[in-house]
Amino acid sequence: MEKECSIIFDLDGTLWDAIAPITVAWNQAMAKAKAPFRFDEVKMKSYMGLTPAETCPLAFPGLSFEEEMKLFQSCVHEEIVYLSKHPGKLYPKEQETLAVLSQSYSLYLVSNSDKGYVENYLSACRMEEYFSGHLCAGDTGLAKWQNIQYLIKRENLARALYIGDTLKDKVETEKAGIPFIHAAYGFGIIENCPHAIRRLEDLPTEAGIVFKNEK
Repeated sequence: MEKECSIIFDLDGTLWDAIAPITVAWNQAMAKAKAPFRFDEVKMKSYMGLTPAETCPLAFPGLSFEEEMKLFQSCVHEEIVYLSKHPGKLYPKEQETLAVLSQSYSLYLVSNSDKGYVENYLSACRMEEYFSGHLCAGDTGLAKWQNIQYLIKRENLARALYIGDTLKDKVETEKAGIPFIHAAYGFGIIENCPHAIRRLEDLPTEAGIVFKNEK
């Protein structure tokens, strides 16, 4: 049966914390490329939620765009391989919560990641059965707000909300014209956000409130 309402998820800081394995993978890529750049978890956390084009100048300062993208692609390749065996850390009661949500809502993912990253989460964490579709910056080259709108149009979603953990997620969601829920357990801080949850397991209740208020 087609569901009236849909929930679109961010990934990093909302559905998993993959900072540690990504940091390892990027440093492995730099060692293989004999590049001078090294990363720690604090630096890697600052890249979360950014598009590839936004990340490259921060991660590889002083290089040309072509050189930046070459190194970035090597990092992405290493990351995908590494995460398939060392996935990010899920949040408490995540699978149970997604199972509950999927009974009432269609679930989707929109991330600023490159191709293969979302698929890695779905496969490595065995979450495919809960999601009806996904889209990322690597698929389209679009900003997150544009990808949200693209997904809504592609899937013919009547009513949707977005849940993410950063202020950038909130701004992009507002541009897309749908309600936003702050995953306050994630990486970002948002002051006075009207809808926020401290635990992922609180999302069914908060989503119900948002959709009721939006009628």
